[in-house]
Amino acid sequence: MLHLEGMLVYKMDYKMTTSKRKIFINNLILIASIGVHEQEKKIKQKIIVNLEILLTNDTEPQSDNLQQTQDYSQFRKYVTDVVNSKHFDLLEILTKKIHTAISQNKFVLGVKVNISKPDIFDNCEVAYELSNI
Repeated sequence: MLHLEGMLVYKMDYKMTTSKRKIFINNLILIASIGVHEQEKKIKQKIIVNLEILLTNDTEPQSDNLQQTQDYSQFRKYVTDVVNSKHFDLLEILTKKIHTAISQNKFVLGVKVNISKPDIFDNCEVAYELSNI
């Protein structure tokens, strides 16, 4: 008997094979307008974005040709476009917007987005993560 908690449901019309393809974008440093405090609304701050993107096998390259696969630069652009689009009060909303933008790519099965604010406190870094993988 199959247990639902042990199953990953990606897309109902897609059957995963044994290989899993992922793109990782690590430590993407951006300057964002984010935060609820007045100082944060006036002064942009550094954020660090980490992505893990689970891809379908539909675009697995068979030769050394960029057109046969998903170019990771498009995902980096999704992030920078969302971050630069407006001021975000909450890290959670910014994370969700990025997650949604990347998830709309038809070759993406799942996404993990982790965003940290490294300079918000003197003694720690804070982060928020949203994932469906």
